[in-house]
Amino acid sequence: MQFALFAGLSFTPGFFWLWFYIRLNKVRPSPKRWVALTFLLGMLWSVPAAVINTATLPDNLLTANVAMSTFAVSMLLIVGPLEETCKFLAVRLGAYRSSYFTEPVDGLVYSTAAALGFASLENLGYVLQFGPEVLLARGPLTTVAHLVFASLWGYGLGVHQRSDRKRPWFVVAPLASAALLHAAFNIASFSVTYSWISMLIVLAGGIWAYRRFEWGQRISPLRFRRNYPLIECPHCTHQIRMLSTYCPQCGVPISPPFDTVICGNCRHPNRADALYCDHCGDRFLTHS
Repeated sequence: MQFALFAGLSFTPGFFWLWFYIRLNKVRPSPKRWVALTFLLGMLWSVPAAVINTATLPDNLLTANVAMSTFAVSMLLIVGPLEETCKFLAVRLGAYRSSYFTEPVDGLVYSTAAALGFASLENLGYVLQFGPEVLLARGPLTTVAHLVFASLWGYGLGVHQRSDRKRPWFVVAPLASAALLHAAFNIASFSVTYSWISMLIVLAGGIWAYRRFEWGQRISPLRFRRNYPLIECPHCTHQIRMLSTYCPQCGVPISPPFDTVICGNCRHPNRADALYCDHCGDRFLTHS
């Protein structure tokens, strides 16, 4: 019972921010199953990150006895690069290879999901180790910080995917920037004098990520694409518009409900209640 309570407290901030950012993606909402899978992959990749951190970092790193120079070097050379790379791999080896990663905003959506999955399991680890009161700092601040760092390379990955000329620095430079910003956030958080810098990083980064989401919606190549979905006539299987009242091929009356609809553009089958094609992203016109 206590573990379930701790898990609920640890994952609530991640679920909230995932819901907040995913609902911004209105032109072509990402499939929920891919968002959920990327969240889970972010959780899974936090495990090797934790193992490597434990094996390579000094035992007294999170104590008051550690020197600031030791802490800073650990953050810059190990924690920042390692954790951002693990989150990056959760997207690059997963959603990026799917047919649903087609525009810059997708990079932001899936990087957000991976980062929040990573942060949520990390939250649970800290709660089990130090108690639920640790969430007073990690819940509102560190969870969002993970999202901010990942939005840098997520944006770069989305731009890289859409670019006609694939340039590795589109991905490498944002990933390195995310690792550096991650390290700077941790160093500032560890210092009582400069802790305000960590809050500034999260605030400025959160605003930037939000505006990138809005920008991604405005330039989406899918924003004007729409078509009338089709259905198969139950009598002759001829494909006709969903809005038709009868089949022009055999004359059989047509009326809902329908089990599936077929995209009028790519002919991909979709659920009957779908608003967008899962394959090409066209918006379905369901009214005359």
